[in-house]
Amino acid sequence: MLGDGLSVALAGLLHDVGKLYSRARWGERDDQVPDRTHTAYTAHFVREHAGLFRGAGLDPDWLARTASRHHEGWRDRPQYRPETPEEWCVALADTYASKEREEGEGGGSPPEVPLSPPFRRLLLGGEEGREGGYSPVGAGGRVGLEAGGLYPEERPNVSKDVYKRLLERLEGRLEEMARFSLGKEALLLNLALALQETLSLVPSDTQSEPDVSLYDHLRLTAAIAHALWLFHGGSPSAQDLRQDGEKFLLVVGDMGGIQGHIYRIAGAEAGVGGIAKRLRARSLEVSLAAEAMALGLLRHLGLTPLNRILGAGGKFYLLLPNTPEAVASLEEARKDWGRWALKRGGSLVPHLAWVSFRGQDFRDFAALLKRLHGALAREKLRPFAFLASTGGVLGAPLRPCAACGLEPARRDEPGSLCPDCEREAALGARLPRSDRVGFFLEEAPRPYLDFPGLKVGLGGPLEGAFHLFRARLDFAPWPDPSEAKPLLGHLPRVEHALKAKGWSLEAYRAWAEEEGLLEDEEPHPEKVLTFAELAALSEGAPYLGALMLDADRMGEAFATGFRREGRDLATPSRLAALSRTLEVFFTTEVLTLLEEPRRYRERLGWDDLEAQRKEARYPLLYSVYSGGDDLFLLGPWDVLLDFALDLERLYRLFTRHPRLTLSGGFLLVPPSLPVPELARLLGEAERRAKAEGRGKLFLFGQAVPWEVLGDLRAWAEGLRQDLRAERVSRAQVYRWLLLWRRFSPLEDPGERMRYKPLLAYALRRVRERDEEAWKRYLKLLDHQDPAWAYLPVWVQWALYRERRV
Repeated sequence: MLGDGLSVALAGLLHDVGKLYSRARWGERDDQVPDRTHTAYTAHFVREHAGLFRGAGLDPDWLARTASRHHEGWRDRPQYRPETPEEWCVALADTYASKEREEGEGGGSPPEVPLSPPFRRLLLGGEEGREGGYSPVGAGGRVGLEAGGLYPEERPNVSKDVYKRLLERLEGRLEEMARFSLGKEALLLNLALALQETLSLVPSDTQSEPDVSLYDHLRLTAAIAHALWLFHGGSPSAQDLRQDGEKFLLVVGDMGGIQGHIYRIAGAEAGVGGIAKRLRARSLEVSLAAEAMALGLLRHLGLTPLNRILGAGGKFYLLLPNTPEAVASLEEARKDWGRWALKRGGSLVPHLAWVSFRGQDFRDFAALLKRLHGALAREKLRPFAFLASTGGVLGAPLRPCAACGLEPARRDEPGSLCPDCEREAALGARLPRSDRVGFFLEEAPRPYLDFPGLKVGLGGPLEGAFHLFRARLDFAPWPDPSEAKPLLGHLPRVEHALKAKGWSLEAYRAWAEEEGLLEDEEPHPEKVLTFAELAALSEGAPYLGALMLDADRMGEAFATGFRREGRDLATPSRLAALSRTLEVFFTTEVLTLLEEPRRYRERLGWDDLEAQRKEARYPLLYSVYSGGDDLFLLGPWDVLLDFALDLERLYRLFTRHPRLTLSGGFLLVPPSLPVPELARLLGEAERRAKAEGRGKLFLFGQAVPWEVLGDLRAWAEGLRQDLRAERVSRAQVYRWLLLWRRFSPLEDPGERMRYKPLLAYALRRVRERDEEAWKRYLKLLDHQDPAWAYLPVWVQWALYRERRV
């Protein structure tokens, strides 16, 4: 059998799956294999599931040989050395993909070595990450990857028995696949999902540095093998394959102007088009635009999503064969997407750049990325370079869209929207009922996003889609090609408000009517809450909270974090593992903390009452976007502040790296504040936090370190209770603020200390009301204490919690 590209990719994806067997059966006598090497187990795995592979049009014997014979250097085991072109293609791909390690000749792969987090080897500010490893099987019946699984532990649960559990799960997934009639691509991607679930938390190599998962290594090997096979036109000789040359293209796609595009909604204040739903739809459109560009290119060249080797946050990296067809497809995509952007007002600008490289360049992947990013920088200097001068004249003036202000409105009347903004409103309404995203070549269920060559719809089951995204980390086999891509986020609905308040729908309607919140749409459980409703659901002052967070030093981490004196450890496998793990946090972990906070009860140390409260309140938060390495959330302001503290603690536990922190800004705003102004203020707050040293949240006019903010929350809660019990008066609190604002900005230390006698005098009023309260607030006389240094933060926090306006 002469393999095709998909068959060779399948062999690449499975080539090291035998490591799971060898670790699960470590030290056991096994008559099912001729030896206990992982290569022998790989062949055994394929033959055990021969019916599944045969049903997809594959010869199981060919697949077993091609997947297992991938070690050129095993001189004493010639049965595992490559001979055919397909075997050489997989062997070379394995070599290129594993540049971070040098593996011995079948020396075994002991099961007690845990996978280190990808943050462990990052050198940032002179520090590496902390020791720790992943537990592939965890508490509560968790087996493999799921929300809450990617947290390193001091004593990870990893053993031969753990591998047996993983093997049982993988075997079970293959049995489920056998119920479908799967083509090659559907089988390839279903296998990739099963391997993602079972092998994301185990190391590819246990004899050197175990910081790349077996899943990441298998996926990258499949991508390289597929591109290499296509470069040679599907019929190479072994000699052609072994001869190195510029056979590959590394492509980067980058959506420019993302924030400006998302926030440019002119009708926000008037609620034109349903601002809450449209804002989330527009954010999703940015992510899906990048995904559609990548998928369109891959499909046109006969490749699969496995060749999207990195990607998140509106940017992707593709591994392609360096063929004239590939270069022509890239040039055509650049033009088609440029025209698409111009037609929609040019607020979102797609950029494509690429460089060719040799197989040996995988060893110095950092240098390759540097070349690629240089090409991208040059591309950004010439946006829409395909345009030629034109003698065209302006058409008749048209009314601008009432929402975006960029495109012409459909009708010449006040409040009319352009077709794109009308579609956004419809998509936003569909989001809460959607559990998948479908990509279509022809017609798609309406409403859909129309991209060059592709249409993208939401919902389920989306029959006729050539590719699907699952909205959760769901690894169960599907009959169609799909990936787990949690992009849909969360929109708070009336049902969440009912749970938070313990109300009936009738009670909610009465409350909304009393607050003046009823709109044209009658309240029902699936109705998306408006910004005004979210603000009114705050405990205290009815303001909307806005939170923007960004992962610090991530650009540095990818560019130089793996660099050491004399060498660079930034292999494609390590960078892919780092990107994928970070994406899991900003999609799955953020979303799960928002929707299922009780899952983190033990990890964050909540008691029953606290867990119950968070479970009721956190689903009121609205994820405008969360992915890549940043997020933007809205919601009741008091809920959002609590969520921010919990999320930052999770991030520290997730990375276990002292230099990997979060910075961001938090605002209290009226719900009618236009979105562009809200975004501007949030961006300024985030910049202030980073400018003052990173690892801080800017709120109430100050940038506060996270480790201090938790203590300030306790001060705020204490003051709130004192205000409620009238142990402290509001006049007293405003006196403290006045003294802080008068003396804290002074440069002369002696002048700054003049606040102390004045504050001590003011505090005598507190002593007259309550002796114990007075003793607590005497701490404010210590000018070095954070309670005084950040007094405006916790004081305003408490005051807003205690008033309604």
